[in-house]
Amino acid sequence: MIELRRILCPVDFSEPSLRALQQASTLARWYQSALTALYVDTALPVGGGGDVGAFAVAPTAVLEAARSTRIVDDLRGFVRRVVHGSGVDVEVEEARDVADAILRRAVTLGADLIVMGTHGRTGINRWFVGSVAERVLRRAASPVMVVPPHDKVPTSTVAFKHILCAIDFSDSSLAALRWALSLAEEADAHLWLLHTIEVPPELRVSAVVTEDEIDELNASAHADALSRLRSLIPEEAARFCSIEPATTTGEAAHTILKFAVEHETDLIVMGAQGHGAVDRFVFGSKTRDVIAGTTCPVLTVRR
Repeated sequence: MIELRRILCPVDFSEPSLRALQQASTLARWYQSALTALYVDTALPVGGGGDVGAFAVAPTAVLEAARSTRIVDDLRGFVRRVVHGSGVDVEVEEARDVADAILRRAVTLGADLIVMGTHGRTGINRWFVGSVAERVLRRAASPVMVVPPHDKVPTSTVAFKHILCAIDFSDSSLAALRWALSLAEEADAHLWLLHTIEVPPELRVSAVVTEDEIDELNASAHADALSRLRSLIPEEAARFCSIEPATTTGEAAHTILKFAVEHETDLIVMGAQGHGAVDRFVFGSKTRDVIAGTTCPVLTVRR
């Protein structure tokens, strides 16, 4: 089982961040975690020496103190829309760069998980590029759960009953499996372990390899992948959740999204990096494409 001692949820008073806060609150209850809601204010003046802590004294101290108090009150009211009582710490940070402030606070807070919403203003293939969420995902040491603006799960009934864990047998995907198993056990969910087999296009058009030979190789690859997936399932996990291995053929991001829709998945869990030469060093393009096209939250885990 994973341990979640502290969850950080950046918010910006939008509906997507409210959905993210609902998800974070549910996880905090499950794991009895502390939960911090963070608002990064780029309008407050920041001293010439760089970013400073919340509510720093500015030249117009009285006006800025009043503004800071109002923002904190607004943040508490926003949190109360999801969480009643005193179960959430609220913080306001002054910073010029929102992503940097989130990453810095995650480190100083010792956050085990970051949960954040995204807006998606410019279309499926472009909205994610350059966003705060992407920059946090690229650089965060801790796992990050991204909640899309078109999340199909109502905020009032958040529960992960159908979880999909994408496995490419990389270190990151195996680390993601640990989280998927823990969440599935916690929610008594059905967990799919999905491996996608990508047939190189040049093999399909090769004059040397016949179609029958390709089908034979494909069938062998599926059998091998299923065997490897089954070997990853801990015996004791079956007492707390149901786990089912599966394989598909095609482009990884597309097949993951298609499988998630067909099986009414509530959560996708995957590694933040894959086997590709570029993916080893930067945020994986497959992961990015899944997040850009999903209708359910995506938890990315780095290793």
